[in-house]
Amino acid sequence: MNSKQLEYFLITVQKGSIAAAARELDIAQPAISQQLANLEREMGTALLERSFRGVTLTQAGKIFINHAEAITKTINDSKIELQKLTNNRSGTVRVGMLPSIGNVLSMPLIAEINHFHPHIKLEISTGPSYAVKEWLKTNQLDIALTYEQEIEQSFMSAYPLIEEYMYLIVGSSDSAKNYRQLLNRDTVNFWELSQFELLTPGLKDALGQLINNYEQKTGVALKHDKAYSGQLMTGLRQVIQGEGLMILPSSAMYHLEESKVVKALKIEQPEMTRMVLATTNKGMRISDASIQMLNVIKTVTASEQALSHWRGRLAISSARHIQPPTYQTSKVM
Repeated sequence: MNSKQLEYFLITVQKGSIAAAARELDIAQPAISQQLANLEREMGTALLERSFRGVTLTQAGKIFINHAEAITKTINDSKIELQKLTNNRSGTVRVGMLPSIGNVLSMPLIAEINHFHPHIKLEISTGPSYAVKEWLKTNQLDIALTYEQEIEQSFMSAYPLIEEYMYLIVGSSDSAKNYRQLLNRDTVNFWELSQFELLTPGLKDALGQLINNYEQKTGVALKHDKAYSGQLMTGLRQVIQGEGLMILPSSAMYHLEESKVVKALKIEQPEMTRMVLATTNKGMRISDASIQMLNVIKTVTASEQALSHWRGRLAISSARHIQPPTYQTSKVM
C-alpha cells in the first residue's frame, strides 16, 4: 500500500466513479483501476462496489476509509515536521479569493511572498463566492479564501482566519446628500437599515446569503430594490454617487474610507459579522508550498487586522501554524 493508492481511493469515493476520478487527476482510467485493484488485493477484500452508475463503499470500504484518512493525515503531519528543517520548498500555489478579500489581502500577500518566499510562485484569481468555490472543487485552485456561507463539508477543509465586522457604507460627497444625516455617526442598529435603499447581491452570493440570514434572525425586512451590478467596485461608485448604501466589511473599502470618500458605520444590535476562512480540497494532496502559503495568509491577515484595514476578531487558528488538511470524503455536517 502506498500514498498514491490511498489518494486514488479517496478521490474515487469523493467523485463517485473511477471515470470522474480519472478526469480530476488527469490520468488514464485504467491506471486508477489497476491501483485500486492492487490496494484491494493487499487488503484481502473488496473496498468498492462497482456498477454502471459509479462506485459505492462496501462494508469493508466503510471501515478502511477511516484508516485511509488517518494515514493521509499522518503523512501530511510528517511533511509539516520535516518542513521545519527546510523552508525552501518551491512550487506554484493558486489562490482564489473574493474581491472584498482581495482588496485588503492581495498586495500585502504578494509583497510577503516576493520578500520572504521567492521560491514560491503565487497565482491569484478573484471572482464571486460561488465561482471561487467551484474553482476549488474542480481543482483549479489550491487554496480558496471565502466565507462561512460557502463552506461544503463534503469536499472542503476550512481554516478560520478572521471574524470580520460588517458596516453600512455611506458616500461622503455632495452627491450623497440624501444620507448626510448618517455622516456624524459611527454605528447604526440593524433595524435602522430598513429605512434606506440598499445595493445588495442576490442569494447566490455569500453576502446576499448573510444579509438574508440576518433579516430572518431579526425579522427586519430590508430594501433590496435598487439595481446593483454585482461588482464590488461598481457598487462602491454607486454609493459614492449617492445612489444607495451598501453592507460591507472594512476589507472592501478601507482605502476609500482613508480617502474620506465614504463613511463606514458599524452595524450593531445585533452586531453583524461573518467568518472568513482559508479552504482546501479534501480530495487533493496538499503541497509543501501550499502549506507555507496557508501560514503566510494567516500572518498577513493578522498584520492587516493590526493596521485596522481588516477590522474584526482574529480566529483561534491565526494564533498558530495552520496544519495540513485531512482527506475526509464520507462525512457531511
